[in-house]
Parts: sequence; structure tokens; C-alpha cells
Amino acid sequence: MRSARIAWIALPVTCLVASCAGGGDDSSLGSSADGGRGGSSGGTSSGGGESSGGGSLADGPGVPTPYPDGGGPSVGQDAQSDPSCPANDHTQTTFVNLAPPLGAPFDPSQGDPIPGDAGTGAPAGWTFHLVPGAICRDGSPNGLYIHEGTAPKLLIYLEGGGACSSQHFCDHNPANINQIIQGGETVSGSLFTAAGLQAPPGTGIFDLSNAANPFKDWSQVYVPYCTGDVHFGTNDAATIPGMTTPQHFVGYRNMQKFIARLVPTFPKVDQVVLTGASAGGFGTGLNFGMVQDAFGPVPVMALDDSGPPLGVKYVPACLQKQWRETWGLDAALPSDCQECRNADGSGLMDIVRYWHHKYAAARVALVSSIHDEVIGLFFGAGLNDCATDDPNVLVMSNLGKPVYPPDQFYAGLEELRSEYVCTGALSTYYIGGTDANLHQHIWRDRFYQAPSGGFTIAQWTTDWLAGKTEQVGP
Repeated sequence: MRSARIAWIALPVTCLVASCAGGGDDSSLGSSADGGRGGSSGGTSSGGGESSGGGSLADGPGVPTPYPDGGGPSVGQDAQSDPSCPANDHTQTTFVNLAPPLGAPFDPSQGDPIPGDAGTGAPAGWTFHLVPGAICRDGSPNGLYIHEGTAPKLLIYLEGGGACSSQHFCDHNPANINQIIQGGETVSGSLFTAAGLQAPPGTGIFDLSNAANPFKDWSQVYVPYCTGDVHFGTNDAATIPGMTTPQHFVGYRNMQKFIARLVPTFPKVDQVVLTGASAGGFGTGLNFGMVQDAFGPVPVMALDDSGPPLGVKYVPACLQKQWRETWGLDAALPSDCQECRNADGSGLMDIVRYWHHKYAAARVALVSSIHDEVIGLFFGAGLNDCATDDPNVLVMSNLGKPVYPPDQFYAGLEELRSEYVCTGALSTYYIGGTDANLHQHIWRDRFYQAPSGGFTIAQWTTDWLAGKTEQVGP
């Protein structure tokens, strides 16, 4: 397949609140005490982002407290884009604030013991921090890792590792931070969980000694993945047929707790990148608004590795409905995202359009193989009107061929690129050729390679951070 590189410069995102746009003061955004640097004007919360004033669990304190058009982080300001771009069309002019109530900062120099750790400990240069109330799907304690950098910038990485949507999908998903999936690059490499501590690997974006790493001087946060719900669930004590114990799908509640403490831990950052791979890639897209609202005027960029938000033509409504109900996703979605909730269960991926309308200047990047067989397995559960949610059956009934049609997966990626490239806000790096079926890229050594010909993922990422919007690959 051909390799292409298309680029232009997006407008710099430097002034994001109403007062910068000439709209007077930003008193409508409140103070940090009212929920995030952008905040919310008044109202109280019962903690953890659950508001007593109505709206969904996603909505921050004092909901509904809308951002007026032109106020709040990047609302109403378009990146350099085609004025006739359909993706820019919208009528919504107010948006709820999703910032959770802020908590106490972490002390990055003083870590906590890692639950269940057999002596491995945190990697050199990192500290582990338990977060009270944050749990894994088996009920064990959860937390995060912090590395302090020298630049006033912050990278937040969400780990991947499958999903727990049925008994046998759950078999291939870590239930606590002391379980890992070894490899995870292909379906055969994702079949088994093993004992092992989830921690930053020291490769790809975590290689702090590589001069080509655009994040080497940044402060970094590594969020383990043990909730089975793409970091976005609210369904505590869920029942999965065939499993004997309730499952705690509380990824979104955990994320609210994490972000509430990370904002005051890094009060001087001027740029944040939220990123993740696989389930963490989907979690990046779903949690983006909460993170941006919490950091207020500090611009947040989203780098999604192998979590493509494809539309209902590619991720059937029946599968989206299953995820909603199993993980409790509706309670985590913004209460005013009407396009996210369709009667047939579809609309989950339309949160991308909602984010673009709310944060028109926000910049997003997607890395994906064009025939990613691991994501294809999960999407495959929606084929034939969701005929089976057993990954073992899906694989065995398709021996010698992909579970999900490769051309259909690629068509979904191309449709996504085509829809949003005119906004000037989306960069893509699509991988074909001999790597077309591989899964997860930015934390591997492949980050410094050029799987799409002559242009490394690291260089593309560096350009994106500098304000370039580029489309690389087939």
C-alpha cells in the first residue's frame, strides 16, 4: 500500500479561557476549589465526582453548570480548518463541567508499598501511590506511578489489557495490578494473563534516555489497568454470567480520583497529554473531557494508540449496548451529550464529535494498524447481531483467518480520518504492510521505527506536539 504524509500547521493553542478571547473575566469558571482549574461556579458534591445536584456521575460539582459558548477550555475556538467541514457543524452552545472536586496533591518523592508486590518495586525514577477508594475489578487496591521530569509538561498514560465483557473475555483481562498480559501484539499473544507487576516498561515513550523521545523530560503518570472497562465504568458489583463473584467496573470513578489529585500535584504545567494503548486508548478518548475540565486553561491533547473510535457501521449497536449495560458507561458520559445515547444502544463513539464541539481547539492524534487483529477480535463480538461474546468461539470458528474482516476495519479508519481531517484537529499514523495486523505501538521500540516508511512514530508525535497536523500511512 502507498505511504503518504500530508501536513499543515494548526493554530497554536495558547489562550483557552473566555477572558483571553476578550470576554471579560472568567468568573463563570469558578476557582480551583470549585472543581478543577477551570472549576465550576458553585454547587457542592458528595465526593468522587458524584453530584447531588442532578446530571450524570460524569458531571462535576454543581451540575448542571454549563460552559457558555466561548468560555471554558477551548470552547468555541476552531483550529485551522475548512469552514465547510461537516464535523464542525453543531448547535449546542453550553456544556456541562466535568471536573471532579480536587483533592490533596501526591508527594512524588514519597511512594507507597505496592499491594501484592513480591519485592519488584517501582522502576527506577518512579514512585507508586495508593489512592484511597480506587479499586480493581476483584476489589483489590489500585493506584498509579509518578515520574517527576524537568519540563513543565505532563504525560498521563492509561494502560491497556483487554476488557471484561463476558466470562471468557474476562479470562484474558487482568483483575488486579499484579496480573499482566505478556506480549499483547497479536491475538495469540493476548490469550493469557500471567503473574507480574503492571509498571512502566522503560521502552517507547517511557525510554527517558532516548534523545528522540519527545516526552523524555516530561513528568509522567502511569495508570495500571485492572477494571476491565476501558477505564470508564461505573458499575460496582456487576454480575457476569458464569463468574462466581461480582466485578467492580469502576474505571471512571478511579480516574476521577486520580485526576482530582494529579491537578494539584502538578500546578505549574503548561501542557498535558492524555494517552494510552488498546483499552487505554479507548479510555483516553472517553475520559478526555473530564481531564481537560479538571486542568482548566491548561491545554490537554489526546494521543490514542490502538483504540479507534469507529462508528456504528463498524461497531454494531448491539455490542455498544452490551458494553454500556455491563460497565455502566451511561453514568460516565456527559449528561448533555445527547448524540452519545441512542435508543438502539449506539452512539458511544459519537463522544468524539461532542468533544470536538466542546473543545474546538483541542488536538487529537491516533496511531493504529490498519488490520489490528486484537481490536478486531473485540469488534468481532458484534458481528452477526452479536451472535457470540465468547472470544474462544470467535477464534476457533475463524481458524486461519481474522475474526473481523480486515478491509472493514481499514474502511472504518479511513472513514474516521476522512470525517475529521478537515477540522485541522486530527493527526493520524496508520500502519500497513507487514505490521498491518499488530497491536499497540507507542510503548514499544516500534515508536522509534518507521513502519509506514521513512517517518518514525516518534517524529510524527514530535511534530504533533509542535502544532503540526499530519496524516501518515496508507
